[in-house]
Amino acid sequence: MQHRGFFLLTLLALLALTSAVAKKKADCKYKFESWGACDGGTGTKVRQGTLKKARYNAQCQETIRVTKPCTPKTKAKAKAKKGKGKD
Repeated sequence: MQHRGFFLLTLLALLALTSAVAKKKADCKYKFESWGACDGGTGTKVRQGTLKKARYNAQCQETIRVTKPCTPKTKAKAKAKKGKGKD
């Protein structure tokens, strides 16, 4: 029975430690440009970030490039006017 209690206590301590590490803030912070146009060949768009702030002793790149998939274009539906402006 004591082994089970020790095991559970160890497991809880491990879970607390991993969640604390997951909540740690990023060591490198970047200022990003606007997203570029969609590249039809790859189906992605790109933007670049320049290093804004680095935590002590962190090894950060001066610039980074980030990509994301392009979103499909959807046509906006025309909304009917409500109230006084209605014809």
